[in-house]
Amino acid sequence: MSILFWLFIWAFDLYLARPLKQLMSQLDEVQLSQNISKRIDLSNIEKNELSQLQEHINNMLSAMEKDRERLLEDEQAKRIWLEKAVEKRTEALQILNEKLKVLATRDSLTGALNRGSFFEAAQHLLDLSHRKKLPASFVLMDLDHFKIVNDTYGHYIGDKVLIHFTNTLQGFLRKSDLIGRVGGEEFAIFLYDTGIDDAFLIADKIRQAIGSSILEIEGKTITYTVSLGIESSEPQDHLIQDLFKRADLKLYGAKDKGRDRIEK
Repeated sequence: MSILFWLFIWAFDLYLARPLKQLMSQLDEVQLSQNISKRIDLSNIEKNELSQLQEHINNMLSAMEKDRERLLEDEQAKRIWLEKAVEKRTEALQILNEKLKVLATRDSLTGALNRGSFFEAAQHLLDLSHRKKLPASFVLMDLDHFKIVNDTYGHYIGDKVLIHFTNTLQGFLRKSDLIGRVGGEEFAIFLYDTGIDDAFLIADKIRQAIGSSILEIEGKTITYTVSLGIESSEPQDHLIQDLFKRADLKLYGAKDKGRDRIEK
């Protein structure tokens, strides 16, 4: 009986107690390391319930590993999608900001600078011309009898005339020159590094081009002229409004003398 008892103890320890202890140890190792790629590997086990339990646990670990890989792939895909969505949103916001900037600084009809933006930009160029001791000229223009055009042909055609006038101006100016719509039919240009004589030549080309233009709009033949006043900066001119006021007096002088002319 004693021999049988010790044989039972030996067999129990060899085939059950030791494998179970090894199983628990390896499971603890998997849990602590959180490495579900590890597998249970019990030594010296036969094809029995313990080997089935080992297989079952390893199958479960394999399934958990696949689930984790799938979750990581899903998370990566969502992260990539989110990054692309943020990138597209940022790009859209940048485009919108540029459009808002244009709307804030430009006249919506002609595309010329609006009054506030024109005077702000012209002030910067005036300051720059003083620092570099360069000349600058301010040309103020008003379309002659424009109210008659609107009253006779309507505002739609009047708008087309304003657009034509702006496009004509751009053909005679450099990229560094400023064009602004400072009133209903009143426009201004600021000519950096341009003295009074050169400004007069540009203004006269504009006047002649406008006076010789014939617009065919909606079956109507439209002609119009423009009056211009020119003023150049002096060393004491620190505000663009000073040039504007003097150019405005010259412009009214041109109108008083019959329109379609330039006063400097």
